[in-house]
Amino acid sequence: MKPLNLLFDGNYLIHKTFGVWSTYYMDKKKTAEENEQAIAEALKDKEKQQVLVRKIVIDLCYAVQRFKDVKRVAVVIDSHSWRYNFYDDYKYGLTRVRASYYDDFCKMIDYIEEFLRNKGLIVSRVHGAEGDDLLYIWSIYFSQILDERLVIITGDSDIRQIMDENVSLFNNNSKILKFYCVKSNEVYWNEYFDTDVFVEAVVPFEVLLYKVIMGDTSDNIPKLKKGFGPAAFQKFITAITPYKQPEPLTVVDTAQWIAKRFSDFAKVAYEEVLGQVIFNLQMTWLNLAVYNDTNCMKRNGKNLLENMLDDVNKNKNKYKYNKEYSLEEFYGLPIK
Repeated sequence: MKPLNLLFDGNYLIHKTFGVWSTYYMDKKKTAEENEQAIAEALKDKEKQQVLVRKIVIDLCYAVQRFKDVKRVAVVIDSHSWRYNFYDDYKYGLTRVRASYYDDFCKMIDYIEEFLRNKGLIVSRVHGAEGDDLLYIWSIYFSQILDERLVIITGDSDIRQIMDENVSLFNNNSKILKFYCVKSNEVYWNEYFDTDVFVEAVVPFEVLLYKVIMGDTSDNIPKLKKGFGPAAFQKFITAITPYKQPEPLTVVDTAQWIAKRFSDFAKVAYEEVLGQVIFNLQMTWLNLAVYNDTNCMKRNGKNLLENMLDDVNKNKNKYKYNKEYSLEEFYGLPIK
C-alpha cells in the first residue's frame, strides 16, 4: 500500500476552531459591536491566545489520529488571492465589511503559522496564492510526483475537483463526518473508517462543471443562465455522459467544450456563454492550464506558480518533523 500523507487547509482549520473559541467572549445581551470588541481584546490576551492555539492543535491532532501510518503532515494558509488582479469583485461580498477584530485575527494567523512551523510541520503560505492554489500544487507533489496517497482535510467541497486515484478529501466540520473519493476507492475507504464517517464517491469533473455553470455566491461568481437550478444541472450531466471529458489543454479549449454542450442543452447562444465560461474557469478551476493561461500574478519577474515553488524550496530545511522530506523532484515540476 502506498504511503499516506495529510494536507490541511489551514484557514479552514483556524476558522473552524476560532468560530467556537470566539463564542466564549460573546454575550447575547450585548450589541454586535460590543461583542466584536470583546473578541478583539481576547485576541490580544496572551492566555486566551494560548487557549485558541491549543484548541487548533487538538483539532489537528484529532483529525490525524483518524488515519493509520501517516507519513507527512502539511498545512497551507491563504494569502491575498491573485484572482483580485483579474476580478475586482472576487469574493467582494465576503470582504466588503470586516469585523473590527480583523487585524488582530490576521496577526493570530501569523502566530499560528510560525508555531506550526516550529513544531516541524510543513507549512506553506505564498504571497498571492489562495489556500486552494496551494492545496492543488501540493496534491500534485504527493500524488503525481511521489505517487503517494493524500487526504486533504477541509470544509471546502470545491476542492473535490482535484481528487483522483491518490487524492481524497475529508470534511470533519459536522456531526456527519464526510469523506469524498473517486468511485474506484469507495470500497477501500468504507472498510478503512469506523461507522461514524460517511464515504461518498464523486466525479471530480462534475464538481468543476457545477461551479462553472451554477456559479458560486461565496466567490461572487455568476451562474451561466438565470433560473438554471440543481435539477436542471443533473439532467445536463446525464445528457453529456456519452461525451468524452476534454483533456485540460488550455482554459479556452476546455471552455469551448463546456460552452458547446451547455448551449445545446440550455438553448442559449454559444457566443453568449463562452466568455463567461472562460472567466468562471479562470476563477474556479484548479489546474495548471489556468496558471499558464492567465499568467496569474507576476512578482520578482516570475508568475504565481514559479513563486510558489520558490517559496516551498526556500523553506524546505525548516521542517523538523518531516526529516525525510525532499523537494528535488517537486522543484522540477513543469511550469510551462
